[in-house]
Amino acid sequence: DSIPTKMLVVGAGAVGIEMGSIYQRLGSDVSVLEIMPTMLPGSDREMVVRLERILKQQGLKIHNQMRIEESNIKEGRVSLKGTDLKTQSAFEFEAEKVLLAAGRKPNTEGLTGKDLKLLLDKQGFVKVNNLLETSIPGIYAIGDMIGGYLLAHKASHEGIIAAENASGLKAEMNYKALPLAVYTEPEFSSVGLTEEEAKERGIKIQVGLFSLQANGRALTTGSQEGMVKIIADEKDEIIGAHILAANASEFISEISLAMKRGLKIQDVSSSIHIHPTLSEGVMEAALKAKNQAIHILNI
Repeated sequence: DSIPTKMLVVGAGAVGIEMGSIYQRLGSDVSVLEIMPTMLPGSDREMVVRLERILKQQGLKIHNQMRIEESNIKEGRVSLKGTDLKTQSAFEFEAEKVLLAAGRKPNTEGLTGKDLKLLLDKQGFVKVNNLLETSIPGIYAIGDMIGGYLLAHKASHEGIIAAENASGLKAEMNYKALPLAVYTEPEFSSVGLTEEEAKERGIKIQVGLFSLQANGRALTTGSQEGMVKIIADEKDEIIGAHILAANASEFISEISLAMKRGLKIQDVSSSIHIHPTLSEGVMEAALKAKNQAIHILNI
């Protein structure tokens, strides 16, 4: 019913960062506490550093490597105490409200009883095969209860795949081309491997980076604080992309389709993009991977 003057968010994953930035824009003094070294753990590090800087400039307070050990409620206020893992010093934060966004657990109660004995993994998610069929033939499971990314669009498409398989077809999910989005301002969208993941796998990569400060649409709308990053392997096949931009969720699907079809960066860079649009940044990033960019230096 009201916007808290001061608010704490526990967890700097997608939900925590989204809700924290929303309440900050509504006028709350928001502090986000995360136990991991960076916010949005598992995301491309270079892009996360850029987004974190932007959010902090907007007024969102983000504290990484903070282990919460105690919580108390007194006189209508909440206190969180713990240890700053960077300095090993004690901390205490106080606020009117606390939003817990530190992950979710599957609710699979009743799925392992006498009548239904579905196999679960160590985290409690329902085990399925590549057809989304459970340990009981003919019974399929989808969405958050089978783990992976807990996303509505993933669950929806899994529902289609499961229905097709239940009808006798043979369809499989392509998780490598699953796009993600964090609805901050600007938005952060991602698909495929991060630069760190690609290097850990020993893949020889090509990286194309394009700043939206050189994008005409971004300049005219005042939304030039952003970046497009495309990652390709040594055969020029696109294996990942990360976009920090206004409405980034609207044009990450271009890369998702390219990855699903096994396209190369030249297929994207040679595709005509409407001018002026933010999506031109995708074309420019693909060009930059080969040092052929038009509106930025090729070094």
